[in-house]
Amino acid sequence: MSHFCLLADPDNYTVTDVDLLADADARAYWIRLFEEHFERALAAAREAYGRAHAKDVESARAAFAAALAPLRGREVPDMDGPVGVVQLCRMRERALRDNGLHDPFRHIKLRENQRALGAYPEVVARLEEFSPEQRWEELIRGVFAGNIFDLGSAATMGYADQQVDFPAEVEKIRSRPWRIDDFDALAEVLPLAGGEPAPWGKAVIFVDNAGADFVLGLMPLARELAAHGTQVVLAANELPSLNDITADETADLVGQLTTVDEDLASYVSAGLFEVVSTGNDIPLIDFSEVSDELNEAAANADLVVLEGMGRSVESNLNTQFTVDSIQLCLLKDPFVAAWVGGEVFDCVCMYRPVEG
Repeated sequence: MSHFCLLADPDNYTVTDVDLLADADARAYWIRLFEEHFERALAAAREAYGRAHAKDVESARAAFAAALAPLRGREVPDMDGPVGVVQLCRMRERALRDNGLHDPFRHIKLRENQRALGAYPEVVARLEEFSPEQRWEELIRGVFAGNIFDLGSAATMGYADQQVDFPAEVEKIRSRPWRIDDFDALAEVLPLAGGEPAPWGKAVIFVDNAGADFVLGLMPLARELAAHGTQVVLAANELPSLNDITADETADLVGQLTTVDEDLASYVSAGLFEVVSTGNDIPLIDFSEVSDELNEAAANADLVVLEGMGRSVESNLNTQFTVDSIQLCLLKDPFVAAWVGGEVFDCVCMYRPVEG
């Protein structure tokens, strides 16, 4: 594990985060949010693991409460460095994993993956109805719509309990200009004609949630890049966290999609798709510590794409890379949205080309 090889300034890189020891309002907000969400995770664990693990659920609840207690009193927990949301995520995952609850949302991810797989052919066919100029914007809007399916946010938890019409969700995405809207600058370099090469030879895409987020939002965008000759590296978590997709799950879903999408199957056969583990195990990402596998795959990349609020804004809003970068997300938390002067369900399309 080491720094991500495409960081512009690895020696001075820090995760974008709030100082929970210094900011009392932020501390109260995030502790309350994590406590409420942890109960949702425990409810999911009871459903996923059954009555045989009832004691493990109670042990996890006690462990998480004990981990939060020092922070609530503004005492420095027993850990290195500052205390922010990244550390809260690690506390939560440790409380679950130490008690054998490694993947409490697994049944929900499986169900949502199957729903999304069934909808995928129609979503891809619909994209073909747009002109090349319109299609790229519609692909970005699809990423925003897919990003609604997130069990890590109070604003979007309810989507896991209902059958959602994905094209209808795309239509609900707010009109441009978005909260951060660099799409016009991005559109200037995107290929339009069929067969026209993309300006990037290799893109590393950091994926977010399972289900519609990955299958219906992210994959059509990745597929379009591959159609224009870009090699796509899908970088996913090593271990389960909330409903984030893991590297193993990503590889499995790509394989299933090739059985219903001949074009995607041809891109995969041509070596235009690769799945790697980031080494990460939380819904945010700290680029000071990623897997050697990721760095090997990213060494010759010329584009980084961060998808999802946790990776693109909450932990890496100001991160600079040595290559072009695109950050895409739907803002689903009011505290995080306020960082960029936005509101819940505002959209972020940030494009940072490398000068020269």
